[in-house]
Amino acid sequence: MDHKIALLALVAWALALGPPGSEGQVAGRTMTISAIFDDDGDKFLELAFKHAVDTVNRNRDILPGVELKPVIEKVRPDDTFAAEQKTCMLLEKSTVAIFGPRSKANSEHIRSITDSVEVPYIETRWNYRPQASMGSGGDYAFNLHPDITTLGSAYLDILNEYSWKTITILYQDGDSMMTLKEIFAHTATVAPEQEFRLVVKQLIYNDNGYRDVLKEVFLSESNFIILDCEKYILEEVLQQCQQVGLISQGYYFLLTSLDAHTVDLDNYKHGGTNFTAFRMIDINKPEIQNVIYNIVTSALLESGRNEIPQDAKLDTATALIFDSVHAFAMALNELSAVQQVVPRPLDCSGTNSWPHGNSLINYMKMVEFVGLSGPIKLDQNGMRTEFAMTLQELQIQELAKIGTWNTLDRLVMGREVKDDGNMGDVHPMANKTFIITAVLNPPFTMLVESEEKLSGNARFEGFTVDLATELSKLLHFNFTFKLVDDGNYGSEVSPGNWNGMIGEVLDGRADFAIADISITSKRASAVRFTMPWMNLGISILYVQPRPAPPSMLAFLDPFTTDVYVYTILVFVFVTLIIYVLARFSPNQWEEPPNCIREPEEYENQYTLLNSFWFVMGALMQQGSDVAPIALCVRFAAGMWFFFALIMISSYTANLAAFLTVETLQRPIESAEDLANQNEIKYGAVKGGSTAGFFANSNVDTYARIHEFMSGVHKAEVMMNGNPEGVDKVEESDGKYAFFMESSIITYLIERRCKLAQVGGLLDNKGYGIVTRPGTPYKDLLDNAILKLMEGGVLHKLRVKWWKQKRGGGACEAKGGGGGVSPLGLDNVAGVFVVTILGCAIASVFAIIEFLVGTRQSAKDIGRPWVEEMSKELKFILKCHGNTKEVEVASETGSHSSHLSLEPESPPYIRKKAESTYKLRNGLDSGYGMAPKTPVSVVSPSIGSHHTNSLHSNLTDPYAGKELRPRAEPEDISEDDEQSHVESNTGMSNHG
Repeated sequence: MDHKIALLALVAWALALGPPGSEGQVAGRTMTISAIFDDDGDKFLELAFKHAVDTVNRNRDILPGVELKPVIEKVRPDDTFAAEQKTCMLLEKSTVAIFGPRSKANSEHIRSITDSVEVPYIETRWNYRPQASMGSGGDYAFNLHPDITTLGSAYLDILNEYSWKTITILYQDGDSMMTLKEIFAHTATVAPEQEFRLVVKQLIYNDNGYRDVLKEVFLSESNFIILDCEKYILEEVLQQCQQVGLISQGYYFLLTSLDAHTVDLDNYKHGGTNFTAFRMIDINKPEIQNVIYNIVTSALLESGRNEIPQDAKLDTATALIFDSVHAFAMALNELSAVQQVVPRPLDCSGTNSWPHGNSLINYMKMVEFVGLSGPIKLDQNGMRTEFAMTLQELQIQELAKIGTWNTLDRLVMGREVKDDGNMGDVHPMANKTFIITAVLNPPFTMLVESEEKLSGNARFEGFTVDLATELSKLLHFNFTFKLVDDGNYGSEVSPGNWNGMIGEVLDGRADFAIADISITSKRASAVRFTMPWMNLGISILYVQPRPAPPSMLAFLDPFTTDVYVYTILVFVFVTLIIYVLARFSPNQWEEPPNCIREPEEYENQYTLLNSFWFVMGALMQQGSDVAPIALCVRFAAGMWFFFALIMISSYTANLAAFLTVETLQRPIESAEDLANQNEIKYGAVKGGSTAGFFANSNVDTYARIHEFMSGVHKAEVMMNGNPEGVDKVEESDGKYAFFMESSIITYLIERRCKLAQVGGLLDNKGYGIVTRPGTPYKDLLDNAILKLMEGGVLHKLRVKWWKQKRGGGACEAKGGGGGVSPLGLDNVAGVFVVTILGCAIASVFAIIEFLVGTRQSAKDIGRPWVEEMSKELKFILKCHGNTKEVEVASETGSHSSHLSLEPESPPYIRKKAESTYKLRNGLDSGYGMAPKTPVSVVSPSIGSHHTNSLHSNLTDPYAGKELRPRAEPEDISEDDEQSHVESNTGMSNHG
């Protein structure tokens, strides 16, 4: 809550501020707050003190009921006697706090007096005391300056970010050296093989100014300089640096002063020197601009001038005085809420002390708010170890923000480049010429194929050449492309010595290296890489998958096994359902199709076999001569028709795809497959980064791959270069796989159609631009690469050099016929096999029926079975004639096997019951009334078997069926029986 109130209070200041002495103050208790400034000190410090007190008095929410009375005294620097007298005088006036001068001697003397009387002492100078001495008993000092140890760690973060190795430190005095203590401590942690060297020189002023020591630095050819001095000599030192030649192309300055933004640096913008500095004050905030305006206005009123300068800037000390007054007022308000604070006059003897001083200073150390210098929070020792700063860099227009630093996140780089399409006006790369080194490797860097002799950059083409061109357009620089002298990418041949492109960048023979060079931790320790402009990884190069031989049972592929199982189950289930429903429904029973008037019996076509045949015909879309009549059977049949329609349609559609789409045979799918087999050998470039990846990996699969490649087959599988490995993959015809970077694999498979990439990426890495450590170009290149990514430029370049130029897209054109391959016998062989197998099974059934039939026939007519089979075979082998004579029984009483008038009836024929059913001709059946004419039935005892058989064949169109007698024998009259017998006898004689 205090934090929010303080933030609102700062905004209220900007709205309610006015010149000192304005009306509107509220009456209340008055407490004196004093300040002692150096006699020749900055006038703005006094104005900031007065303005801060006036702001607190106006904003009654900060310190209600109390009015602060500012008292200002001045003493000469280092005049401790005068400082003591002024201090004692202020204590006698019942002052409750004293702001000290910037002079070290005076400030330390005044602090010793305030400690003895327990009055808060607010320092306005840098706190160079170590943390061990802070927070001890009897310490009544309050200082909002950043802790020098924490600030020194921020400077060390800059050195690590820029990778400065050889540094010259120019310091002002022993106190200023305290801020660099962390850098000196870092030298103790540097390993012997690491390169880190410090040259320390003090800025000694003589008749020649600081030029003598600056010339020594210039002659030492040290390019990285830390300038540690206060702002009041900073401008003079920079002018003399320019005079001796230190401010020129290739020099880098880190300014430790937090007030570098208040120094005029316009004369150094165009010299090519990089200036980097921190600042705590965000001068773009409205509340800070309002405070600057009111302080400047107060200064003009005191001086009698009317012109307000437009370039007035707030320095760190002024902002800290303003924040210190505010912190004192907030602490005094907190203390007044718990006890009555009463000022009292004190003397310098130390016999008396202010009883509220200890509590007040403790409350001041606990206060938290957002002031002009950012978030304010002190640690348990009263040190400001938590703060935030902005990292600036001198550019053409101004000191521009390039990053931030805070205690939690440390250094975060992030340039704010204005997107105005004219980046060349705001960065140090503009209008400069850089040397870019590269290595020949398609499609990144290649020589132009031309009959004419070319020179300069015109000799080269490729992805990296176009990338450099696009970057130069964005950043407005020129470049000269060259090939690396030794043809290497870069490896450390000895501690600190690198060959290849990295060596040329470190030696200064090239400014950048733009090639397919991977970002590794070892390389990144020597040079600075930009963000990756292409991401890739290790993958497997192998031959194209071959078509798998067609399966004989390919026609079963459209459905899975469980679908077929469930279909069979549904088939059986529907067969049984239709059979049961047909028997259950009375409407499915119908007249026999024998044209008998007023039949005595109905029959049902849906036997179990007929039901099976009906369901099978519907599934095969062939239909059946059995038709449903009852509604329930029709509904069940309709659902089965729907099921068959969907299943057959799905099967047909899927079958077309399975038969026309070629199935490819892939022996390996991943690195695990390679490691788990012994037929296909595999390798990589000998001594390359890919082989090193497997050698250093802790993954079991990759360790086994490394074990194989470094074992007995090492000479056979490890190649001297990528071209050799690619050729071996093609020549081995599926017996060798090659590990290489995915970007090259993608390029190759567009042009060499026998090759293919197998599996995904085994690792993730990227290609970056190599820059020299300490140069300010990395962030600019990062920003430009991001712009190229967002604009799709890098994607277009990749399409251009991978798929279009130098034979790209050849494999796509070769395989793009667009037709469907005709099906061969191998694709449909299974259908032939099934058909032949079905015919074979049918033949088996025919043989069984033949054997059973001939045996029964032989038995019926009293002939030997072999003779009957012989006779039937002779008739069958005639292969002509569709009629066959009926065999009759011999005199022994045997009968033909083809007809039977036995009284048994099949289950689907039932006798009419005494009911009210009607025949289809509309006549009442015997269920309701007797038929008009009697029905003749042949009794089994009447006539001979021969006569009955013959009669049945002549009169019954369904001869061969077993018919149940339509009436009982005793129901027939003798005349009818005699008439029927005579008729049969006559017909028999006629036959």
